[in-house]
Amino acid sequence: MSTVRNKIILIFLGTVLLPVIPISILVNNLVHHSYSVGVNPSVETALATSIGHSRELYQHRKEQLGNIANELLDQLPADAEAKHLTLPEATKEWRFLALRMYQQNGRLLGERQTDGLDVPRVKQGHLRHSDQLPSGQLIVSDRDHNRFAAVTRTDRSGSRQYLVLTAAVNDDFLQETDQTLEVHQMYQRLSLQEVSIPQNLLTAFLVLGFLVVAVATAIAIWISRRITEPIAALVTGTEELGKGNLDYRIEKTSSDEIGELVERFNSMARDLKTSQEKAIYLEKMAAWQEIARRLAHEIKNPLTPIQLTVQEMVDQYSESDESYRQLLTECHQIVNEEIENLRKLVNEFSAFGRLPELQKERGNLNTLINDIIKLYPHLAFQQDLAEDMPVFSFDDDRIRRVLINLIENAAQAGGDKTPIELSSRRIERFAEVSVKDSGSGIPPAVQRQIFQPYFSTKPDGVGLGLAITRKMIEEHGGEIRVNSVSGQGSIFTFKLPIEE
Repeated sequence: MSTVRNKIILIFLGTVLLPVIPISILVNNLVHHSYSVGVNPSVETALATSIGHSRELYQHRKEQLGNIANELLDQLPADAEAKHLTLPEATKEWRFLALRMYQQNGRLLGERQTDGLDVPRVKQGHLRHSDQLPSGQLIVSDRDHNRFAAVTRTDRSGSRQYLVLTAAVNDDFLQETDQTLEVHQMYQRLSLQEVSIPQNLLTAFLVLGFLVVAVATAIAIWISRRITEPIAALVTGTEELGKGNLDYRIEKTSSDEIGELVERFNSMARDLKTSQEKAIYLEKMAAWQEIARRLAHEIKNPLTPIQLTVQEMVDQYSESDESYRQLLTECHQIVNEEIENLRKLVNEFSAFGRLPELQKERGNLNTLINDIIKLYPHLAFQQDLAEDMPVFSFDDDRIRRVLINLIENAAQAGGDKTPIELSSRRIERFAEVSVKDSGSGIPPAVQRQIFQPYFSTKPDGVGLGLAITRKMIEEHGGEIRVNSVSGQGSIFTFKLPIEE
């Protein structure tokens, strides 16, 4: 089976490996081509230019916010109070959120905010930081929360003050600049790994291909075992049958075609065993028949001279001794009874040894059963005969003897008043008849020997009735069996093949 298994594994591996090689070449070329399209000097120049524009525009926006703050400061009177603070209107670039005026110590002098917003105040450190700048103006950026504040220093009314304008830039502008920065950073990472990324992708593909091959190999081994192990079991089973081991059976492990083949093998083994048992039984029966013929011949010949001799002794005695005459008469009676028993045994042996050849004729099994029931008017019967029982060929005399034997055995087991159940039915190509009694049942040990010649449980039985019954059934190509439960009676069932 190893050759078949290896072929299956090689077929699976070939099926997997053949497309893997061209696909790996195609993937490698595709990765290098795609990488060369995406990572090149033109793309890098365009991204760098875009980043530069974004930075310039970002710086311009911050300068613009500072200029707006300066303009607002110039418009305020020297003695400006909180009531003079007014938020400018939104522009295309900015949405203004709050305008506050602080003293040098950080105390808030006044403020204006967009309704519904709670804009955080700048830290005092930012105010002090603006003092250190020559321009006197500090732009505080918080990109994460889109908050930008222009802190502008001024000296008014003999004290230092700070005007803080808080605004938010257009959201689309921040998203676009962030996206441009992210793309540029990603490009830099790709350019730094120009060699490793294609190699890593190819390596990953090869590892995946190896895993696919490994899985395919495992599946191939599993499937090959599923196929070859039952075949190997069938080969072993065939060898065992060839050695004469008809009890060998193969375990069915699947319900597919292989499982059906195993089931057919086991069925064939059972049929062979049954045929062998029938052949052995018929061979034994033939030997027993030959023995029965010889015994009948050897026993029958001396019976008449013995009987005549004893009769002559009784007739010739003429003395007057009555006690001896009575003894002689009693001995004569005993000898005659035993000779009659021997003659009965000889007749049974002769009948057993001279079973005629089968004489099959077409007939109806149900009709035969009804005819036999009429022979026993003193017995009670319960019938369940199949209406679809066909007409087919069987030996009427032999099947009649079979039914009579089974009915009489049932009557002896259950008594004359207990109903005997008779049933017939058709099962595919067989006609089946059952005879059920209501006796005490047959022990299992007796059931195994009950159809053997010269085995009997009756004190005066010869043990040929059921043996002859079985031989008659098996000569028809059928079989007979008994099913008995202690205390519930016995069922004798025989089936005959229906020859259409």
